[in-house]
Amino acid sequence: MRDCGRRVDGCLPARAMSAPRSRLFTARVVTARLVTVLAAVGVLLVGRPAPAAADTAGFSLPTASVRMVDGVYKLDAVARLRLSAPVRRALENGVPLTITWQVTIDRHRSWWFDAQAAEIVQRYRLEYHELSLQYVVTNLNTGERRAYTRLRVALDQIGTLIGFPLVDRMLVKPPRDYAGFARVRLEHDTLPLPLRLDALLSSDWDLESQWQTWSFD
Repeated sequence: MRDCGRRVDGCLPARAMSAPRSRLFTARVVTARLVTVLAAVGVLLVGRPAPAAADTAGFSLPTASVRMVDGVYKLDAVARLRLSAPVRRALENGVPLTITWQVTIDRHRSWWFDAQAAEIVQRYRLEYHELSLQYVVTNLNTGERRAYTRLRVALDQIGTLIGFPLVDRMLVKPPRDYAGFARVRLEHDTLPLPLRLDALLSSDWDLESQWQTWSFD
């Protein structure tokens, strides 16, 4: 039994003295554990990679440059092509799509409007074959056909022109007077008649890039 001496009013039983300390100790432990858990959650949230940006539909502005090969100007151009959901549904329900590269060469005239010196068109037909689960790309200029298991790969192939022949060097003199323009677009005229009106009225079908330009000098 504890001997309190003469300080009777300051003497408390041992159990009464230990209870507040026990509660304080427990509160500190809970707080420490809570801080640890919150820190771990913070690390997980900070360390988690940000979600990838949405792969939005549309045809991007192409990159474009020309080079001389054996006396012929050739075009290297790349555009990112992504279909909207309605266009993709139409494709996968048997509607073929025609995607076209339009290339023009203009001659600058000081005292009048620029004159179009040449126009070159490269067309591709994109189809989906349900039985083989493949996307088939046909080069309508050459008849060459290639099949792909992924739509994105097929679109990347259509959106890439490497070494595309433009014009003989002798027809572009002096080169500084000429400029080239290129864009890629989804054609509406080749769609089935019931879809043409939708294509005219809906922005989902308005898939075409802006014109990219380059110089020949």
